[in-house]
Amino acid sequence: MADRPDADEGELTHARAAAVNQSALAARARALQLDEWVRLGRGARRQGGRTKDSILANALEAVIGALYLDGGLDVARGFVQRELETLLEPGAGRPRDAKSALQELLQSQGREPPSYATVASHGPPHARHFSVEVWAGPTLVGTGSGGSKRAAEQAAASAALASLTADNPPSAREKSP
Repeated sequence: MADRPDADEGELTHARAAAVNQSALAARARALQLDEWVRLGRGARRQGGRTKDSILANALEAVIGALYLDGGLDVARGFVQRELETLLEPGAGRPRDAKSALQELLQSQGREPPSYATVASHGPPHARHFSVEVWAGPTLVGTGSGGSKRAAEQAAASAALASLTADNPPSAREKSP
């Protein structure tokens, strides 16, 4: 990022976020076939094992750390620049998830940042299902549900984005005082 001294802070923030994004790092780890080198215990193998984004992203970070320890900063930096170059390009860090996109949209409109409220959870502990509302200040802008709070929040943010960017957004509910 030092190679872009004229870039504004927002652009650099997005580039950094893209470079440390778990799914982006996992995709790069797959491209480098690191999944073939990951060794896991039985429990981790049953839970998705070496195909899980978190494990692959951690494996790539471990490779970078090993390169640093073995070859020094220049070797590690060269690897990062070569292998993660596309993640560091301008515009590469634009939000890919709905929550980030919603936050940016509301911010660009001068509105309050979104807040999420879990309104219901159903099912047994091992198979919970959550319902979430997302609010922009006193206005309900979306609802969603999913198998985790995070998934439900993403679904709510996605619904909010759809309604806020539609030609005819649905009427919003207001919070009670």
